[in-house]
Amino acid sequence: MFDKRPRTTFRELFSRGQVFTPCVWDCYSAKAAEMAGFQAILLSGASLGFSMSGVPDLGLHNQEELVWATDRIADYSPLPLIIDADDCFGDVAQAYRTCRRLAKAGAAAILLEDTPNERGYARFGRAMEAATLAGKVDGNVRHEVVSQELWLAKIKAALDACEGTDCVVIARTESKLELGLDDAIERCVRAEQLGAEMTYVHGLRTIEECRKVAKALPGWKMFGDVATVNGKPFVELDEIAALGFNLVTMHYLERGSMYGMMDFGRRVFADRSTRYSDEHDMGGYTKEQQRELLERDTGWLDAEEEWKKL
Repeated sequence: MFDKRPRTTFRELFSRGQVFTPCVWDCYSAKAAEMAGFQAILLSGASLGFSMSGVPDLGLHNQEELVWATDRIADYSPLPLIIDADDCFGDVAQAYRTCRRLAKAGAAAILLEDTPNERGYARFGRAMEAATLAGKVDGNVRHEVVSQELWLAKIKAALDACEGTDCVVIARTESKLELGLDDAIERCVRAEQLGAEMTYVHGLRTIEECRKVAKALPGWKMFGDVATVNGKPFVELDEIAALGFNLVTMHYLERGSMYGMMDFGRRVFADRSTRYSDEHDMGGYTKEQQRELLERDTGWLDAEEEWKKL
């Protein structure tokens, strides 16, 4: 039958310690994360935009699409769902409305950043990624942010929108990449003073930077998009856990799912048969377990028969 257990809230889960969290974009990716053992998931704006519409991370998806995705994933997955809401689609009032709707849709936490919504991976992230892989910590990539005053007003509106709910506001600043680490820390200190329960300085790459942030911000912190360069991670998770970074996110499902689909697809196309797919054990799962993974019939048909009984 349906899983009616109460869900763990963001506050409950993250008060226990560091949570390593993958980015998702739909119910299948959320299920894959759950089955791998992860305890929380983050709805990535970049992954959502491409999976839903085939568009880059340029702020091209809208509030309606984000709320819709939040509602269906939160309804399906038992894991706390964190939402990448970018700049919340506009001005201060729009930030309030966006966060209020996301909280109602089931968001466990909402990331609200200080960039204009026209930025995105296609214009900024690709250059930043190339610089990082070349061993340059910052990459000297221009990355505009809005004023502290505007961002803090939006944080305040978001906090009001989520008041009385289980949804947590995460104050995300990207000003390190434009104005430097000190400005980013100042923004987060002020956001914390307003009541933000977690802060996120985007673009941290070294343990030294993490220590500097932790000294000024002793509360809950997020380290986003942890990755490796030449096989070495930006930071060690245990080290930053001791500094209060209890949310660490990363991308892996995009590459994993694409490779799996291409692997199966090439074999099916070459064989002109579904035998490879039909007989693949997916790493040792029985046929019954595979049906559960792919369909997750948690009792809908049986429940429908019960409902019909008067």
